[in-house]
Amino acid sequence: MKKIIVLLSVLFLTLGLAMPVWAQNDKAQQPEQKVELTEEQKKELAVIHEDILELKLEMIDKHIEYGVLTKEKGEMIKAKLQEKAKMMKENGYMPGSCKHGHHKKGHEMRDESGQ
Repeated sequence: MKKIIVLLSVLFLTLGLAMPVWAQNDKAQQPEQKVELTEEQKKELAVIHEDILELKLEMIDKHIEYGVLTKEKGEMIKAKLQEKAKMMKENGYMPGSCKHGHHKKGHEMRDESGQ
């Protein structure tokens, strides 16, 4: 009798732990809905993205000023940020529209010293 209780307990525990994984896999396999932003939504996102870009560029300038980054490195980072902002604008400020694959290759902005 004890063996049956132990086996049933193990079975229910195993199924209970596996259920969230199955539920998560079902969600992952569902295709994302195609959403079209209105012009008003695009304008609102544009303002936010421009504000964020300005602040990031200002922060890079401060890092250069304080000696945290070299001028060359800072300018390279700023150019990448501006390029990304341009791509976001061209793609209607939709997340996940970056298809150039650098996420798989690692950070290309790092130099040989790992910084």
